[in-house]
Amino acid sequence: MATPESSSSIAARPIAPSLRGESAPAEASTPWECLEQAREESAGEPLFLWEAPDGRSIAGIGAVARLTAAGPGRFEEMRIRLARLFGRASHQGMVPAGFPGAVAIGGFSFDEQAGRPGWPGFPDAAFHVPSRTFWNTPAGTIETRWSPDEDGAAESGFPEPELASAEPWDRAAWLDAVRLTLERIRAGAFTKVVLARSVDVVLERPADVGGIMATLRSAYPTCYRFLIADGRGNAFLGASPERLVRLAGREVLTEAVAGTQRCEPGEDGSALGRSLAASSKDRSEHGIVLRHLLDTLAPLCGALEAPESPEVMRLPHLLHLRTPVRGLVREGAHALDLVARIHPTPAIAGWPRSEALDWIRRVEGLSRGWYAGPIGWVNAAGEGDFAVGIRSIAIHAGVARIFAGAGIVEGSDPEQEWNETELKMRGILDALARD
Repeated sequence: MATPESSSSIAARPIAPSLRGESAPAEASTPWECLEQAREESAGEPLFLWEAPDGRSIAGIGAVARLTAAGPGRFEEMRIRLARLFGRASHQGMVPAGFPGAVAIGGFSFDEQAGRPGWPGFPDAAFHVPSRTFWNTPAGTIETRWSPDEDGAAESGFPEPELASAEPWDRAAWLDAVRLTLERIRAGAFTKVVLARSVDVVLERPADVGGIMATLRSAYPTCYRFLIADGRGNAFLGASPERLVRLAGREVLTEAVAGTQRCEPGEDGSALGRSLAASSKDRSEHGIVLRHLLDTLAPLCGALEAPESPEVMRLPHLLHLRTPVRGLVREGAHALDLVARIHPTPAIAGWPRSEALDWIRRVEGLSRGWYAGPIGWVNAAGEGDFAVGIRSIAIHAGVARIFAGAGIVEGSDPEQEWNETELKMRGILDALARD
């Protein structure tokens, strides 16, 4: 594993060697409204948004510090580097109860990307400390302005490699890939693999990421909404139905989301929900994900609690099975430790994990970039909240790339899995079309 100072994985020169922040009440009532209100004056600056279904949200403008990492040790390297940066952060002014102080917003790629064609502008890991941060608290929305406390300009923006052209699977190629995967499952190579395919959309004009985000917020109020944009045309945004993990104090929250049933808007989903909950194929797929979460979190947690039966989650076009998991972590645990243990879950990779990842690399060919990677925020106390970066859009150089995946298990039907990916893409394509 590379050391945190390795120039091959993290920029060697210090970025914003220490931070100073001052807080005051924000002018708008929510972080999203603050972001919208400041859109014109912040043109060309990085923009960030994180919103959870329970109403917790954070937004950011500008970047006083940026950290990147690459390779299999990227989670640990990012945790160490952020701890060093946050350890030198000072704060003045009003700090209400529950306010997290300095916050870094960003994400990780699904898999290490070295040597594989994929999406440019998004390294294996990248986190920003916004120059202006808006956080909703019981006392109202608070704005904190951060600045370097010592000499040393903050690096901002993503790298600019060439865009790797996607070779999208047509229907016939997808069906062949699913059939081949099913053959490997029957041969005992693995029990589940999640295959993902992508579609590239050439944009007629520069994307209005704020407008796309507004559409996603309206269409998916029960999802985790996120936006990471560098102000130069690169962005990653979406509305994910799946939390990866949240750490608040010592409480850890995660959830198993797996098993899918089509259900159109306006359609009565009660019978479909019962059918989904009774499906042996979907319950088996769901159980694999739940067991992974419980087994991987157990070494870092005391008792973990999960309902005996999953609930049905409804989204536009789709129903999913969902089981929430709650527990208490042992002293010293960090949100990125939990992320590193859990990611990738069987819901977006497969099981056993190593064999499934090897098959994905072989069959898909193209790197997923940040699609299905952990997206969220972390603070100086090691708390954080991360979603799985699905139902998302990556934008670069006038092109938007949209991925969708389907879990392949014994009993999967290739035609139905194709239709599932079409449905998962539909809502994101609709949001892009309204831009």
